[in-house]
Amino acid sequence: MAPVRPRLRFLPAAFAAALALCPAAQAAEPAPARIGEVTLIRHDVFDTRVEGENKRAYRFANRLHRRTHAPVIERLLLFAPGDPYQPALLEETARLLRAQGYLREAEVRATPRADGTVDVVVETWDAWTLNPGVQGNVGGGDSEYGVEIEEGNLLGTGARVALSQRNKRDRDETRLSWRNEHQFGRWIGLEAQLRDSDDGSGWAAAVGQPFYAQGTRRAWRLSLDRQTSVEPFYAYGDKVAEYRQRNRDVEVWWGASAGFDGNRVRRWLFGLREQERRFLPSTDPALAGPLPADRHLVGPWVGVEWQQDDWVVARNRDQIGVTEDIRLGLRWSARLGWSDTGLGADRNAAWWELEASRGYPLGEADLLRIDAHSAGRLEGGRARDAVIGARARYYRQIDDRQLFFAVIDGEHGRRLDLDGRPTLGSDMGLRAYPDRWATGESWARMSLERRYFTDWYPGRLFRVGGAAFIDVGRTWGRDALGGENPGLMADMGIGLRLGNTRSSFARMIHVDLAVPLDGDPRLDKVALVIEARREF
Repeated sequence: MAPVRPRLRFLPAAFAAALALCPAAQAAEPAPARIGEVTLIRHDVFDTRVEGENKRAYRFANRLHRRTHAPVIERLLLFAPGDPYQPALLEETARLLRAQGYLREAEVRATPRADGTVDVVVETWDAWTLNPGVQGNVGGGDSEYGVEIEEGNLLGTGARVALSQRNKRDRDETRLSWRNEHQFGRWIGLEAQLRDSDDGSGWAAAVGQPFYAQGTRRAWRLSLDRQTSVEPFYAYGDKVAEYRQRNRDVEVWWGASAGFDGNRVRRWLFGLREQERRFLPSTDPALAGPLPADRHLVGPWVGVEWQQDDWVVARNRDQIGVTEDIRLGLRWSARLGWSDTGLGADRNAAWWELEASRGYPLGEADLLRIDAHSAGRLEGGRARDAVIGARARYYRQIDDRQLFFAVIDGEHGRRLDLDGRPTLGSDMGLRAYPDRWATGESWARMSLERRYFTDWYPGRLFRVGGAAFIDVGRTWGRDALGGENPGLMADMGIGLRLGNTRSSFARMIHVDLAVPLDGDPRLDKVALVIEARREF
């Protein structure tokens, strides 16, 4: 008897009817738009089409300056013709371009076409990158000066070379450095540096490929550093002792990422690190003091990074009249390592390095940015050279020309190495005090500023702003020589800000007058501080 076959002739008709009733099936999924033509527009340092910049001196500067070559810009682009159109990649490309020191501004714009493709225009404005001249800072109880020849965009290639001779508070130093992020191909870079000073010498070199974009899948780096120097101990801004130091650092690591997961990225890193510190007494008996303990750490480490791709573009926050890219998304990283005597170390120890940051928009006018960090070692079950710190920055826009800014930051240290104790003074934001006025194991600082932004643009070279400020801070614990810390420190004052919009050097020039408020007779009644910084 033949087998009975079930009759399924009705199934095709039923399936077709179901499809007809499904709205998603009535229309095919539209193909994603693709990038059509990519147009690159490169501007010189000065735009001679603008009346205020069509001057003989500015035209001459443009002739001297080698404009960034088109291939240099193109290798920074995270998209190409024919790729799927992703607005997030265009925004990230604009941020990547603006992060280059040889560009003062960059824009990436998209224009849809009737055929369904999207044309993209990449527009860049070069910065002046040749710096032949005198450098210096005044303030902090001392002055630093020097001569430097630096080119931050050598022949328009994006490479940086610099030769400098500087007279610093601690040493007179000559330095030759080279950096090219694409030395051996796209994003395979080389950094090298030679140092020679009156208290030692050194060299450093590194080669590798970074996680240059959120979607980068692989990264690696090999770095070596050797240095000898004489390092001082300070009390109330004066050098009271010193020691000789020899450093040797070697590190290699490799990292991998699966790319974007929504708007998030997670990366894993694996590395091997050697860190050696040797200390010798000062050759000057008058400056003999305590000697830090030698240490030699060798071993593997593992790390993880996690980032949210959330940014905001702003103006007149930490700069004057230029585009600022501010990260809001959560970003954290952790590295955990082990030093082992079996690998040549002088001790068995675990170590850690932790970082985290996030931004919080508070309405339309306010912004809060928080970051935290911790590092240290675990030796014999006890923490050593352990630090935990945090910083909070608050911005409140009063109007188009005024901003209230507050920063609170600090660190708590435990069983710190003698060569790693923090100092507090003008170098840490207390503007009326000499550098390294106070030393301890922990510190805290608060600064309040009323920032002013003007439309004054003299010579179309500098944008002018100002600030009124109050600084408060202190350290806790004794210094390396067992001395007491000076307690609470405070100052107030006013300052001029010159935002350098044309050059890649000295982006913000500070001219501050600060008055100490604690009545210490060792302090000047009014401190003048002139220095170049990256921010307001």
